[in-house]
Amino acid sequence: MASSWPIWCGGLKPSTARCGWKARPPSSCRRARHSNTPRPLQAGRAPTTKTKETTMKNKQFKLTPLAAALACALSLPAYAQTEAAADAPAPADATSPRAERQELTTIVVTAERSAQSLQKTSISMVAISEREIAEQGITNAADALKNITNVEVQGAARGSVIAMRGLGSDLPPGMGESAVSTNFDGIYNFRAEGNTAGLFDLERIEVLRGPQGTLYGRSASGGVVNFLTRNPQIGKSTGNVSLELGTYGLVRTEGGANIPVNDMLAIRISGTSTDRKGYLSDGYNDDVSNAGRIKVLFKPTAGISLLAATERVRLNGKGIGFIPQDNWNDASKRLQAATGAGTDIGYQRYEQNKTWLELNADLGFGLLTVLPAWQRADGELYRKFDASRTAGSEEQSNRDPNHATQDSLEARLASPAGAPFKWVAGYYGYKMHGSTYCLINCDTTSPNPNDTSTRSKAGFAQVTVPLTTGWRGLAGIRTTKDEKTISSLTEGQLKDTWKSTDGKVGLEYDLNSATMAYATYATAYRPGGFNALPAAVQPLRFESEKMKSAELGIKSRLLHNTLQINADIFSLNYENYQVVDFSPPTYSRISNVPKQKVRGVEIDSRMLLGEFGQLRASVALLDAKLGSFVPYGTTTNLEGQQMPHAPRRTFKIGYEYPIDLSNGAAVILKADARRVSEQYVSATENAYTLQEAYSSGDVSAVYRAPDEKWSVTAYMKNVSNYIAKTGNFGGYATVSAPRTSGVILNYSY
Repeated sequence: MASSWPIWCGGLKPSTARCGWKARPPSSCRRARHSNTPRPLQAGRAPTTKTKETTMKNKQFKLTPLAAALACALSLPAYAQTEAAADAPAPADATSPRAERQELTTIVVTAERSAQSLQKTSISMVAISEREIAEQGITNAADALKNITNVEVQGAARGSVIAMRGLGSDLPPGMGESAVSTNFDGIYNFRAEGNTAGLFDLERIEVLRGPQGTLYGRSASGGVVNFLTRNPQIGKSTGNVSLELGTYGLVRTEGGANIPVNDMLAIRISGTSTDRKGYLSDGYNDDVSNAGRIKVLFKPTAGISLLAATERVRLNGKGIGFIPQDNWNDASKRLQAATGAGTDIGYQRYEQNKTWLELNADLGFGLLTVLPAWQRADGELYRKFDASRTAGSEEQSNRDPNHATQDSLEARLASPAGAPFKWVAGYYGYKMHGSTYCLINCDTTSPNPNDTSTRSKAGFAQVTVPLTTGWRGLAGIRTTKDEKTISSLTEGQLKDTWKSTDGKVGLEYDLNSATMAYATYATAYRPGGFNALPAAVQPLRFESEKMKSAELGIKSRLLHNTLQINADIFSLNYENYQVVDFSPPTYSRISNVPKQKVRGVEIDSRMLLGEFGQLRASVALLDAKLGSFVPYGTTTNLEGQQMPHAPRRTFKIGYEYPIDLSNGAAVILKADARRVSEQYVSATENAYTLQEAYSSGDVSAVYRAPDEKWSVTAYMKNVSNYIAKTGNFGGYATVSAPRTSGVILNYSY
């Protein structure tokens, strides 16, 4: 494999990468934009392609074009064919590739705690299938979510965190909680590192945009990402293995095996290992990790099953790197970095262990699920580098050993499968304890240890009731109590309690058997907490965040089940919106913005073109500005500034072209392109936090064997080689991956 130039820390090598310069979309993107698509798709996508319709007057986002876009999508069912695809759930990959070209398959999701078609779920959501995960080489959150609009993956000190519709978190656990709940096999993931190495042996990824506080709680006001891994199967001997080789010395292996023991017991063993050099010139942004998982399924009767599982994830190498902001913007500092001035001798050591049980029992009148889980994480980050990047000036030293435990229990009772009256009710308990020796810019002579603990209890219920022909009503409620404690040398012990009762009401209407419209109103909350700061720096306490959401959407299958258009329009209103403030840069704190509004539209479409393949297109328009807010210690009001991680416009398009070979095999050519408008990666708007508008794209070619047991994928990611900022932490930026390429071999039996 040809070697690749690294990204120079503090400035990219001009001949190989572009950072902050105007981006040109790859040729595949230009071709996709001018491809001849059938007129029905153009009619459905007119509002998304005519960007001139999206007007900006006095830099204020106008909702009128958004309403027009949704109205156009809502009018499409009137032109739909009367024939509709059957709604009986079937796995996303249940049919052969050739059959999939005739009509869109039904994707089954469990977003509302029961299995149902994605098209019958009144949530703005996207699902990624098992085949897509394997053939696209999805191994981390950034790869998984890059083609989903209104979703941004942020670089963080210990991995990555996710933002939806501008809501996320720029801080690691201990100081605050993300507004996006990340779950693995139904278990809340409390560490950002899990998004880096925990993605293997996946069956499906579900992305739920918008507040999900009723059923998920645990800081799901922005949305939810569910990573679902493969479970053991009784009586089946199956397995899979993959090998990936790529630039920057990438060698990645993954495998899994299903072992049937008898007619009641099965075991699944899976694991992965990755070794890749760093993208940055000082060796950072590497990937040296491994993980393993064992699942045991016991099913004594048809109505009872018990799953026991354990998992270990390890991260080594140097980990994520931070580029001093002057190096990014100052050409002279880029030169110093490129010539090797300064040193950086850091490392990371992290291990996460998780054990969980899942009991499912059919009680006749309902389905009982009990899900206890125990997690433990231990890690250490060490960095010693000079902020000026001049030789002999090593003035920054970070040593961050940390330890955290999490115990959780969810017990719920749901209506039987297929019941017209759908309901679910349950209890959720959560306990977390974490300790950190040092947060930022400290050494052994000035430690700042702190211990944090969180206890949470919640009860929840949701029902969906048939009203009249085609109409259904839904209602849900969740009551939560959160208690947090922090102890440190500087603040002593602080303790507080937050309570909230949140709900959801809505209507669903079937325009026909293949088209559903819905309207929902929901509330959600994110608990308050404490800033781990010296006592002289205020505020030490920040309030809980409350949110009210109104959403109108439609999910449709048209043209004999060959065209899918899902669209929604939403309005979010916040009280005490939690924002991360890095001024003065020495400290980072969470503050509250009293009032905050967010409005937007999302449209996702997919169309089968028969022998000409499949076309996918998505657009998101977002108006997300800060309310009146003056950061502590300053006199500048940030009112009207753009929320962080909230680009105003996002356009994403993808195309697949199949080529059938005479031996029964197939070659699938794929191209994806993305255009993201400018955004800020921190609440403070300046040249250091600005990420300019950019374009990027990926291309790949997949060879599938006639029996579909093995495939080979050749890919190139980030064809335009544009390096984007993903975060800014007190003067240091995190960045996205450069252009990479490689080959993936998948085999299953």
